[in-house]
Amino acid sequence: MADETIIAVRDAAAAYASAVRETQRYFERLEDNDDPGIQAEYAFLAEQEKAALEARTDAVIAAGFEVPSIDESDPDH
Repeated sequence: MADETIIAVRDAAAAYASAVRETQRYFERLEDNDDPGIQAEYAFLAEQEKAALEARTDAVIAAGFEVPSIDESDPDH
């Protein structure tokens, strides 16, 4: 059985991928962006992606993964 932190990374990565797919499906069906409801839906999807990315990043860090070339923006690295 995988370590709990690895399972958390898998789950967080799957949730992030799902959020990105939802946004991609949104753009596939989009025909008009003048409707305020369409704009509101995109804002909601973008927030879901952002939250999922943060959760995935937190899980990756908790599991001890580091990629210095990507983490250069972090002043602690």
